[in-house]
Amino acid sequence: GQEIDSLQKIHVFNVQKLKNSELRLAKAEQKIRELALGIKRKEELIKELVRTGKDAQSVSRQYSLKISKLEQEIEWAKRELAETQKQLQELDSKELRDIPEKVMLQKECQKKMEAAKLKVQREARELEQKVAQMKHQQSQIQKRLCEEREKKRQLEAELQQDQQQIKVGFFVFPCDKD
Repeated sequence: GQEIDSLQKIHVFNVQKLKNSELRLAKAEQKIRELALGIKRKEELIKELVRTGKDAQSVSRQYSLKISKLEQEIEWAKRELAETQKQLQELDSKELRDIPEKVMLQKECQKKMEAAKLKVQREARELEQKVAQMKHQQSQIQKRLCEEREKKRQLEAELQQDQQQIKVGFFVFPCDKD
């Protein structure tokens, strides 16, 4: 009788130990699932941050191309202005028999020169405005990129911690015997 009573107590104790072990195992598995989900979310966020950085670089390249195009247009307008001035000087140095024709050609050249000057001024103002706008946007993008890099660095550190916790969890919980 005493032996049976002792065996029943041992049995109850072992059942309780088993339940406790199963409970710890369930908690460990839940923790592992949560960590895996956290890791997946953080990896997706890191991918998004990398994509954002690449987008910023693309925008920067596009702005550089726009600036180059505007600079080329200004150079073209300057050449056109110089050519018109040269034509006007040549016209002034020529002796034309027909004075009205000379006057008409001079007026035409003056109009071309004024139009070219206006174009150069307009293009220069537009270029200055766009460069100022691009510099502002570039500084905003660089600021955002720095913030994104810092977030990425933090997320990568958290990811390593999570992975370390999972590794520790795998080694501690299955071998844990009370």
